[in-house]
Amino acid sequence: MDTEQLADAFASKFKGAIRPGDNTLRLRDLESKLPTRLPPSFQSFLSRYSFAPFDASGISFFGWGPTSPELFEVALAQKGSLSELLLPAGYFQIGRPDTGSFDAVCFDMNTQKQNREYRIVLADHEEILSNLRVKVSFELWPSFRDFMETHTKSR
Repeated sequence: MDTEQLADAFASKFKGAIRPGDNTLRLRDLESKLPTRLPPSFQSFLSRYSFAPFDASGISFFGWGPTSPELFEVALAQKGSLSELLLPAGYFQIGRPDTGSFDAVCFDMNTQKQNREYRIVLADHEEILSNLRVKVSFELWPSFRDFMETHTKSR
């Protein structure tokens, strides 16, 4: 399955929560604020869909689209935010655990698989706030592509 088909299959699992829409310009603007480009699988998803925050397979994803600015907010790395330390360290936060924890679910842009498919990791928010350093607790998924493939097969 190519990346666009996979993104479509993933989005179809969340009818009503994830809506089709052309976000090409919005995505370009988001990536201009980041130290590196996003994984192609996540680019495909963001460029063609909008959504309010939603939960999937243990992750509460930040919203994306004209009325959901959360991904833009983390890209700005505002003073006092987790992103102030995450982005310079090579991590882009895309959500939180669906347990209500404040830990950061991030792309680890320091390591990659083939084609910029960064792994998805969990960063300890206490370590960031208390010790001003990023500590990865563990890997959640090898990549967003793997996440979508697993999620589309499991339902």
